Amino acid sequence: MCTCKKIFVTNRRLSDLSLDEQVERVFEKSRPNTLILREKDLPESEYRDLSLQIKEICDSFDVEFIVNKFWQVAFDMSVPVQLSFQDYMNLKRPEYGHKTESLRDEELCVCSNIKFPYTWVSIHSVEEALAASSAGADCLIAGHIFTTACKPGIAPRGIQFLTDVISEVEVPVYAIGGIKSGNLQLVIAAGADGACQMSYYMKM
Repeated sequence: MCTCKKIFVTNRRLSDLSLDEQVERVFEKSRPNTLILREKDLPESEYRDLSLQIKEICDSFDVEFIVNKFWQVAFDMSVPVQLSFQDYMNLKRPEYGHKTESLRDEELCVCSNIKFPYTWVSIHSVEEALAASSAGADCLIAGHIFTTACKPGIAPRGIQFLTDVISEVEVPVYAIGGIKSGNLQLVIAAGADGACQMSYYMKM
């Protein structure tokens, strides 16, 4: 029996339904283990309001809820957060690289000592995987594995990349990018702890 986690990554622009309607539809048809609210274009205030709404639905279906990008929202809600590699490293080690738009200087001073219930970090190389896991990331999202419309013109990193990441770190690794029913078994065979899917769920 496969124990791989099924992770629903949202993008409200891919559905004709409102996001809350789409989420309920997905949960009623195919219960994922986790939902990552990835509505990156929203300002933080609107994202916060949406988070409260979607988390309530997740709770009613016993689905784990994860905040994407907005660390303060995650902290205030006491839920896991998913960050880009750069944002995570800036948060953990402000001297690493350059600050990004989503983490300002004053935020770095405040959030570098904040502890989240669980931190997911997106990585795109073995080097990033090693750095993030060494800095304390609880799990990694590796991608993109297959060709995807979300990354037009950018070559996928492939199954070998996923295998390499898994072999180098001890934390759970989840695959993302172009994962469908036809290639999901490849991800599982590579040893991934689960798969993140956006279009599959948003167009369900």
